[in-house]
Amino acid sequence: MPRNHSTAAQRAREVQRATGTKYTAALREAAGASISSAEFYLRDLLAECASSPDWSGDHPEVDAEWAPRMFDSVLLGGPVPHSVVLLLAGELAAEGVSVAMRMESRDAVRTVVVACGNRRFQLVLSQDNLIYELCLAPGCGHLPVEASLIPCCEIAHLGARSEKELAEMAWRWGARRREQARTPASADTGDKGDTLIAAAVAQGAFSAVIEQLLEGCFGDPDLIDEVCLTAEGAMEVRHAIDHERLLLTDRARAAAAQIRVLAGGRCGCGRRLFLAPEANVPARYCSARCASAARTG
Repeated sequence: MPRNHSTAAQRAREVQRATGTKYTAALREAAGASISSAEFYLRDLLAECASSPDWSGDHPEVDAEWAPRMFDSVLLGGPVPHSVVLLLAGELAAEGVSVAMRMESRDAVRTVVVACGNRRFQLVLSQDNLIYELCLAPGCGHLPVEASLIPCCEIAHLGARSEKELAEMAWRWGARRREQARTPASADTGDKGDTLIAAAVAQGAFSAVIEQLLEGCFGDPDLIDEVCLTAEGAMEVRHAIDHERLLLTDRARAAAAQIRVLAGGRCGCGRRLFLAPEANVPARYCSARCASAARTG
């Protein structure tokens, strides 16, 4: 890493000395001006963390007694706690040190947001050990439904994902529930399964999502007899699948009804909304034709 590279923190100090501007405001402006879409790798950030000298400035947000030990990061546009970088590396351990990332935004010495493939993290710069995984959508400050497994927020972005993406999330979430179950028949999809089903109803992807959710949760239905040691065990798993399917279908219909209320009970074409989620038409449209026209229009 070039030692003569001017960081946002250095430029902020220069502005502070020249104009008397508060350091926090100067750093916010300097960091904002330096943000780029250039990618770097986790190994580069770890090398910078290990080799850079400690930042010698006074933390503008935290008293010196409580301020974290920091280094002045070129890659992240200013001072960053060493420990927060190590926490980020722990979160990305499965991806390895060659995972590509970029800085998405920086708010002076408060927070930095980094995007890493299909994940986004907010690093809290006033703490030794605090990071948050954020919704996958760029610029979104909400938390995801479930970090890494369902990486979008329920508030704005999960219901906008494609059928394929929702089905993949559903299988991953179901597989997690299966890992946590005491027995093959005791698994269930939980409240986050309900959230995925509601998103599927909004996208017209109910059939694909429920099948992947159930398969992730209970395993391949064609292999139940091979996996279960007894006929009674296999029967219990099939009963559990049927029971969970009924519950999820009821929740899908409730989600569709709520969407229709918000839409005023009518499609954009003026027709009444009536299709069940099993029709795989987004609940705010009266037909696949209307849904297709809205998507391409």
